[in-house]
Amino acid sequence: MKNSLLIAALAWLVFVFPGAVEAATSGSLYQQRVNYKIALDHLTAGRMRSYYKMRDRLDDYVLRPYLSYLELQSRLSRATAAEVLDFRSEYADLPVANIIYYRWMKRLGKRREWQTFLDHYETSVDAELRCYQLRAFYGTGERERAFAGIPELWIVGESQAKACDPLFEVWIKADLLTEGMVWDRLVLALDANETTLARYLLRFFDNPLKAWAQSYYNVHVKPGAITRTSRYQTDTEYSRAVIAHGIKRLARRDASAASAAWLSYRSSHTFTEAALNEVAAAVLVGQANEGRFPGSNADEQPDEAALGIAEAAIANESWSDAAYWIDRLPSEVRNERRWQYWLARSLASSTLASERAQLTYQKLAAERDYYGFLAAEQRGQPVNLNHQPSVVSAIQINQVRRLPAVQRATELYAIGDLVNARREWYKLLPTLSTVEKIAAAKLAANIGWTSQSVRTANDTELRNTLELRFPLAYFDSFQRVSHITTIPNSFLLAIARQESAFDPRARSSANARGLMQLMLVTATAVAKRVGLARPSTTDLYDPPINVEIAGHHLAALFARYGNRRPLAAAAYNAGRSRVDRWIADAPGKSMDVWIETIPFRETRNYVKNVLAYAQVYSHLLGSPVPMLQVHETSLP
Repeated sequence: MKNSLLIAALAWLVFVFPGAVEAATSGSLYQQRVNYKIALDHLTAGRMRSYYKMRDRLDDYVLRPYLSYLELQSRLSRATAAEVLDFRSEYADLPVANIIYYRWMKRLGKRREWQTFLDHYETSVDAELRCYQLRAFYGTGERERAFAGIPELWIVGESQAKACDPLFEVWIKADLLTEGMVWDRLVLALDANETTLARYLLRFFDNPLKAWAQSYYNVHVKPGAITRTSRYQTDTEYSRAVIAHGIKRLARRDASAASAAWLSYRSSHTFTEAALNEVAAAVLVGQANEGRFPGSNADEQPDEAALGIAEAAIANESWSDAAYWIDRLPSEVRNERRWQYWLARSLASSTLASERAQLTYQKLAAERDYYGFLAAEQRGQPVNLNHQPSVVSAIQINQVRRLPAVQRATELYAIGDLVNARREWYKLLPTLSTVEKIAAAKLAANIGWTSQSVRTANDTELRNTLELRFPLAYFDSFQRVSHITTIPNSFLLAIARQESAFDPRARSSANARGLMQLMLVTATAVAKRVGLARPSTTDLYDPPINVEIAGHHLAALFARYGNRRPLAAAAYNAGRSRVDRWIADAPGKSMDVWIETIPFRETRNYVKNVLAYAQVYSHLLGSPVPMLQVHETSLP
């Protein structure tokens, strides 16, 4: 809204005081930015004569190519091949050069301009473009060539783009779709839990395979059906596939029933050794999830079960079983930091004075991450931040500033085109040296583009430059809200770092907005509860407002969960009702175990990140706190 008002004001200035604007056309950088926005406003409104006049005054401006891009985009439906290809060639260094080419190609496909499409098609992984290519073959008489490429596009576990439908229809009508292809796609669809697609596929089967396809679907949605062994007596590759899928699904819900049914099926059907191990592993994991672990015959159990049983042993805090099965993991998995922590935790909890546990903790504690911080706490030693201050001169920053892509990115940021600013930045980064990346991150921080500074510093080569990775942006707002709500400043900063990387204009696909990624409905309810003014959508992009409402929201979560930060963070991400349910299912569980077993991967990683970031910020602010405080070490 603010940007549109500015543009309107600038357009009014053009009409009321044209001489003033004309005098400014070749002046300062600020004046060029003003004129660029005015030109863009003319283009958007279709005032082409005024647009051309203003555009021609910007020939020396670094964003002049973007006017050409936006102009071409505005008339892409009428653009000739020469215009699109010439733009792509002339501005090959712009990220939008390829973007507009792909948009143009999809327009050609939609308009069925097949020969032009084929003349300019380039190999692509984009399924929509690939479908248009095959349709173009078909439309230009190359029927067999078109049909030859369809199975690869059709046999996938999800629905394809609408552009593929006409192609699939003619292929199916030509009787080239086999039941084997349909079966393969049904398996992929159900493996991805795409039940709507699976139901659609059932129409393509004929008996007797239709009955097995229906059975496959039935045991997916109602695994208990597989216990009726009389239904699945036939021994074929299809019946075995149905049985295996049903047993694996049932093992997650009722391991005892799955085990009993599997005992019958494995003696009556000729499963391959690989299938026997896979299904047996699923049953063992199901039993472990229920707290029943392999005993004296553990060495005889398939290695495929190791990962699932190790996870179940951690969830059940069965530490000797966890240590055994973690050691059974493949070395490349076992050596991951996550598993090294749980190996040490298991050994320390099951073996008195385990030297291996302490050595493993010590190695983990040398690094700055979630597991490193937990390991340091287990050993009772200070955390290791591994801070390496960046050393870069003003000369080096200015050298990076002069790079054409950096000039375009920073100008796009200045005029508010954040989408294209990020595109320029992301295309540039892989081409920079480590020193140049540090300089670029510093430059971004210097111009207030904090989120991009953070993301640049997240590069592997810069991970220890903490002043870049963990900035104190909008610090006054966080400090004030921390005082008002009693939420630790380090925790508020950690939430903002995780949610938006301190981008006040951030907006998620779910319409969460601002530094702390608030939904309008949540912000409105919180504001009403604490007596703040009802926020508008625009207000959520205002850092002080956003942080204050989020702080009050977090304060309520802290009160709800006894000041346990992990639970408040989980509820901030996944919602209170889910967290309440997860807590009710695990009373008294160790907090690190509970975090590791949060059902949603996104929330699980979110909580780990927030706790680790809060640990870093607490040290940067000179008020270090334990990774998990005493009252946070277990669930209520």
